[in-house]
Amino acid sequence: MQVNPQIIEGLMGASANIKMAGTPMSVYRQASAEGDTEKMKRALGYAGECTQRAAKYQEKLEEGIKAEREEANKDKEAELDNRLDEQNKPEHKCTDTVEISEEARAAQANEPVEMATEPVVYTKFRRGFASTGSGACGYFQRMKL
Repeated sequence: MQVNPQIIEGLMGASANIKMAGTPMSVYRQASAEGDTEKMKRALGYAGECTQRAAKYQEKLEEGIKAEREEANKDKEAELDNRLDEQNKPEHKCTDTVEISEEARAAQANEPVEMATEPVVYTKFRRGFASTGSGACGYFQRMKL
């Protein structure tokens, strides 16, 4: 992941301007000790300019962080959508197949098919029981009522 350039610029600019404000502040302290008010005013003016520039860089930093958060949220949403799509895809599961022989097809074409009169219920296959082989992958067991 790449860091937003506004974040880097904001951090570097704010840090540099706060450090630069240290020099006029030391001049202010020295002028204050000497009692030179004109020098104190100039020093505070320079220090104020540096802190104002630092505040502008702070705003850039906040914009960069906001953009980074939005990008991260978009990435999270896209990842979540991908996961949901993968979960909703039908997986290939084992299935039962039936092949009808030619004789059965011929008999079926000539004679009507008899319908089962007894209902058939499928229940969950219990562990420890032998499989009857009549369910999808042996998971369900066919029971006649």
